[in-house]
Amino acid sequence: MQPGERVLFYTGGIIEAHSPDGQLFGLQRFTDFVIKHEADGLTAPETLRRLIQAILEHQHGWLQDDATVTSWKWRTRQAGGTVRTVI
Repeated sequence: MQPGERVLFYTGGIIEAHSPDGQLFGLQRFTDFVIKHEADGLTAPETLRRLIQAILEHQHGWLQDDATVTSWKWRTRQAGGTVRTVI
């Protein structure tokens, strides 16, 4: 990774979330969701909050599996040039 890049980690419960009629949330919907909200200028925490809400709505409010997602961004601190990871 280079400073400024971001990586998302997620568990299978994110993309394998089933609606009551059996429709998967899916990888394509997940990536489209993240890309759209990032392009809209939302912060990473707000994008992830909205993603979890969308998954809950997809499952009608009931998680059937673990659904964990985290975003990490590498950036350089102004003073001293040290690098830290920011969520």
